[in-house]
Amino acid sequence: MSKMRALPGFLLLLAVAIFVGAVPARADSWAPPGIGTYVSANGQYRLTVLPREIGSQLAYFEAKARGETLPELEGPLGRFEKLEDGQWVSVWSRALLNEVAPVKAIVSDDGRRVVTFDNWHAVGHGDHVVVLYGADGALVRSLRLDQIVPSYFVEALPASVSSISWREGDPRFVGNMLELAIAEPRSEPDITASFHVRVALTDGAVEPIAPAILDRLTPLACAIHGERVRGFNNRLAFERADLVYPASTERDDDWQRYLHHAVERLKPRGADAGPPESDDPLAGMLGETMFELLSPGEYMEEDFRDDFRAALIAPASQLRRRWFAALDQNRMTVEIERAAKAIKPGQMAGVDMYFLADAVHWPQIHAALAPSGARLVQVNTEAPIPPHPEDIAGLPSKRRFDPSCVTPSGLPR
Repeated sequence: MSKMRALPGFLLLLAVAIFVGAVPARADSWAPPGIGTYVSANGQYRLTVLPREIGSQLAYFEAKARGETLPELEGPLGRFEKLEDGQWVSVWSRALLNEVAPVKAIVSDDGRRVVTFDNWHAVGHGDHVVVLYGADGALVRSLRLDQIVPSYFVEALPASVSSISWREGDPRFVGNMLELAIAEPRSEPDITASFHVRVALTDGAVEPIAPAILDRLTPLACAIHGERVRGFNNRLAFERADLVYPASTERDDDWQRYLHHAVERLKPRGADAGPPESDDPLAGMLGETMFELLSPGEYMEEDFRDDFRAALIAPASQLRRRWFAALDQNRMTVEIERAAKAIKPGQMAGVDMYFLADAVHWPQIHAALAPSGARLVQVNTEAPIPPHPEDIAGLPSKRRFDPSCVTPSGLPR
């Protein structure tokens, strides 16, 4: 028998918004970081950026997902040069503050100022959204986005999976100031408008946003900020509460959320867990895998059914631990009883099977598969599933509304 395919349903589980009120974000993609060259408007000076060597993007993001920082290796390196008699002559060279590389840079016509913007694959995030360098490459100041605009503005800006779209136009030098075109908070991503904020090139001091602009934009920014805070706190409440089988009979977000969190709360942990071992690299990467049986006529129902059937008879070498569920438990039980007829006694030894089943269907499922030798576990859909203590301990604190978005009486604006 061929190895099981990557289950479409499980991949869909990863893609849905798991929590109520999840922040919308667009997908994006990035090319590998490359050498960047930024020339002054008069063509007399240029900055060349050599990005930090990260190896493969996959290895880089796996390390970031584990909370690891990149080791202190060379780069990103900034090389600053001036044009003399048709030749580029080195002025200074230094390590830039960015972890991998800036996304953009500008150079002043007198060669005394360089400003870099954002971080590769993380526009708008981190401590180095705007970095000012002076003569001889000396650091003037590094700015976070919430040091340029209020933090509640940031939440109202359009965002992708990796980045915040905070710049609406090209930055420019205006005398001894850096002028930034900042995207206005917006409720619709396709509506674009901007306002200007200036930063002193001598010390990095940020001029306050003009009161008229602040008065005009704060109501919308606070409304979106309030939505984000409430959504975050709703997600926290969901994580802390018992997980209850959804009342809906449709395969909707509540059902997908239940499947995901049932697995996350009940999966084996610690020394007793062990990996859901597999000689299939993709199955090993997916980890805990839910096989869902759809109702007849649903999109990709046959693909889901084939994967469900394959998972019932696949040996431990393909996937040691697997989970099964269906909205229609009668249909799931029939499928299991059909598959069990072709399984030899002891054939599934070493396999752990978890079934989301109620008290009516579980005895039939257990009786059908008991001779197979698999370890059979019921996830009782009639019993609430409490959160795991480890998960509770790792939850963040409840968010509070920004003081600028709270009325004198203490209520959100």
